[in-house]
Amino acid sequence: MLSNKNVVAAGACVASLLALGGVAQAQITFSSGGSLTAWNGSPVYTSLANSSLSLATTAQANQVITGSYGVMAETFTPSSSFTLGSFDLMMAVNGITAPTYQVNLFDLGAAGTVSVSSSSATYGAGTSLFADNTVTFSATTGGEVQGTFTLDAIDQVTLKANEEYALELWTPSADGQSGINWNRASTADAGGQMFSGADATLTRETLAAAGQAGGSPRTGSLALYAAPAPEPASLALVGGGVALLGLMRRFKR
Repeated sequence: MLSNKNVVAAGACVASLLALGGVAQAQITFSSGGSLTAWNGSPVYTSLANSSLSLATTAQANQVITGSYGVMAETFTPSSSFTLGSFDLMMAVNGITAPTYQVNLFDLGAAGTVSVSSSSATYGAGTSLFADNTVTFSATTGGEVQGTFTLDAIDQVTLKANEEYALELWTPSADGQSGINWNRASTADAGGQMFSGADATLTRETLAAAGQAGGSPRTGSLALYAAPAPEPASLALVGGGVALLGLMRRFKR
């Protein structure tokens, strides 16, 4: 039988194994770098192809925010299923005074539920698919960047083929229109279009309906990346931790 001392030691070992296996992380992380005319790496989905990124020159800001958060969003429709690990935006970081923003992902329904071409299309937010939806920006100086948002393991949701989603960046009212801009183009995206909202509790509307663009749909620059497969070593560590937990329960009886 394991002594109490051995049980404590085994418990500490389990905690170390799980930590090494990457089970515990914190919120969505932001970094920037790379080209402004080509997406980093190999995205699974892009709203704008590399050949069109040079046209994404309009820095879209929030509407005048009337609630706690203003919303900028892009809807999209993957053609294949995959687990979302990170996403990139072409964006401008201007003057961050309230560094904690939110990023949310909503399932809107089957492809075509929300029109990708109508300037009067709307949708309402449901429950975010991201469990830990906060992202903290450092005191970054102004300028255009390719921003990468890396998801914590708990937020790495599986996106379904031919399902329509909305990815939303929520700006705190303290930063208003001056904190972050999201670069957009007039090139059409077959999977979605850009929306905004002055108040995160209200219905989202197209940029045209909000008076932020002309009548044609606009496309927010967005690239989605699959989550990397767990390394065999990490899987072995986590498996070992689970086995030790089982032994501890057995010998405590």
